[in-house]
Amino acid sequence: MVFLFGTKNYGEHLGYMVTMCPACKTDRIFSIEQHRQKLTMYFVPTVQYHSKQYMTCQGCNESFEIADQLKEEVAARLMTENELKTTMENMAIESLPLIPICQTCKQPVGPRMRFCPNCGNSLL
Repeated sequence: MVFLFGTKNYGEHLGYMVTMCPACKTDRIFSIEQHRQKLTMYFVPTVQYHSKQYMTCQGCNESFEIADQLKEEVAARLMTENELKTTMENMAIESLPLIPICQTCKQPVGPRMRFCPNCGNSLL
């Protein structure tokens, strides 16, 4: 009787997380993946014998293995792609520069103007 044994690698995308990258030293988006190895019998996966999670920085493309004691914290911070888009839109709005507004006519003015072009009032 012939038995065919082997192994097969499986990868699964778990989600995204925003945190500080140890390599590029800035807040970046990380893609979180889980890699598993399974024992196969007649090319059918039977037993999982190895599993690791990795986070990959989307800025510098550096990958880091997630320690077992940090897996729960990472799982709590995971975001779907839609949640990530919403977070990034909110961060972009918060980082927009403030546009100066004339206190008299409430119209936007240029950042270096001393007088309002609409009403002529002093902006200083």
